[in-house]
Amino acid sequence: MRPHDVEVGQTYRVRITQRDNPARFITGDPSKAEADLLMLSWTLEATHEFDLTVTAIGQTLSGEPAVTGVRVAETSRVSTPLPPEAAERLGLPTDVDYIVEGVLKDAVTGQIVSRPTGETMTLPCAWLNPL
Repeated sequence: MRPHDVEVGQTYRVRITQRDNPARFITGDPSKAEADLLMLSWTLEATHEFDLTVTAIGQTLSGEPAVTGVRVAETSRVSTPLPPEAAERLGLPTDVDYIVEGVLKDAVTGQIVSRPTGETMTLPCAWLNPL
């Protein structure tokens, strides 16, 4: 899409192919490592599609007009604080805050459970398509 056609608050379909060459947006900047890894993963896939709700316009990405938006994805990864009582039961010092990270599983079946999560990302306007 052209930058002037994109509206904040609207949801667009993003379709990324190897022809779009996501690798050209890899910055090598350590502060943007997560975004770089995402672009690298898209470089390795034949096609990647998802919906993106635009939250900001008027940016650039490697010199191209870009937008920032939120995509809702499914994940089984979780990160949650460990309550002080649980830390104490585990024999851990209670003057330290702990975070437990891992995969969410159903306690009965052992099956991995997915949940929706929002990811904020900046993408070129050219990758947006009307729904």
